[in-house]
Amino acid sequence: MRVVVVGGGIAGVFTAYFLRKLGAEVVGFGGRMEYPLTSLVLTLSMPDGEDIEMARESLAVYRELAPVRPITSVDIMPATADLGSLRRAGVKYDVVDRYGGLLLARDEIAVITTDYLIPVRRVVAKLRRELGFSAEKARLAREGRTAYVVADGRSVKADAVVLAAGASNRELASRIGVELPFRPYSCYAAILLVPSWLRGLSIGDYVMSWYGRPGPWPFYIAGDGCGEAHTPPPRGYAARIARMISRRAGWAVPLYAKAGLCEGSPTGGPLAGKVGGLENLYAVGGLDGYGSMVGPAVARRLAEAVVGGRAESLPDLSEIPEFGPCVERHDWSFSLRR
Repeated sequence: MRVVVVGGGIAGVFTAYFLRKLGAEVVGFGGRMEYPLTSLVLTLSMPDGEDIEMARESLAVYRELAPVRPITSVDIMPATADLGSLRRAGVKYDVVDRYGGLLLARDEIAVITTDYLIPVRRVVAKLRRELGFSAEKARLAREGRTAYVVADGRSVKADAVVLAAGASNRELASRIGVELPFRPYSCYAAILLVPSWLRGLSIGDYVMSWYGRPGPWPFYIAGDGCGEAHTPPPRGYAARIARMISRRAGWAVPLYAKAGLCEGSPTGGPLAGKVGGLENLYAVGGLDGYGSMVGPAVARRLAEAVVGGRAESLPDLSEIPEFGPCVERHDWSFSLRR
């Protein structure tokens, strides 16, 4: 079986990786690699049991490919938060009313778990080399109900085509008259200086609504929320994040803010499957900025479905009400609001 994969990020590269393991011939087009130099965080502290299962599976895959570093995770929540998903999934956690120098209110708790720093850029670059991914940009084309790929002016045909191009999925598909149930959006983050005791922590503050992760020394990366696709961070964004961190840790110095592109789905989580109306096109998307946590597991499921010929179809857009792509299933904030 010959499969062409369009997309050189976590979803695309790991789909190709598992397709190759299942005996398929894989041709990959990755474009320019855009992952940050810093490691990304994988957490098991999520409100959805399926996400926890996929994160655990993804962690096992990463451990086969690169060193993974555990770090302390602190999730700040209302004292009334339901932690049933963690208990049911067997995630080890402690609940405390104070942690280090963090300032908590009387009606707040800190949920302590273990997160993992994943050298995603290194892993993806390694797999792209091993799988022979081209850095060329590719686009979709079609002949009737059959999809194929065009790259550098040449046609590349295969038994199956997998579209895994992240926030570009919708645009690439629309060029051949296909509407996918994904929406791109801008995700923002700020670079800051913070107290040394805070810098090594992975923090999710689900009361004030911000997250923080270790960055390259001596920096800390923190952010919240999202906005319309291709928009820069709002004016004063880094200063606003710094004020929230200061209320928890005493002080924080904002340096600058950046924007990236993420992609959401109607479920608030990843979707993968066959594209209706075409005989050989599959797509994976809606990773909602947490591809580093569940991407390998989602990719494995898709690869097995493609080779086994049993992939479910993606939902038809006409059957889906309008949705906010910023609603992220893995974010405790949305679970707590419900």
